[in-house]
Amino acid sequence: MLQIILPILFLAFGFYLKKTTSPGFRTSKKFANMFIILGISTLVAKFILMYLNSK
Repeated sequence: MLQIILPILFLAFGFYLKKTTSPGFRTSKKFANMFIILGISTLVAKFILMYLNSK
């Protein structure tokens, strides 16, 4: 369950960094793409592993 919640949190934080206009997070725009890619890849890998284990 944690393996599904954590990538969703990565995605949410990545989109938050991308959309925010706060001066403190303005320099973190580079990390937004990293969190989004990390969340998507982790979520896809978890679903692939769940599919392969169900066979």
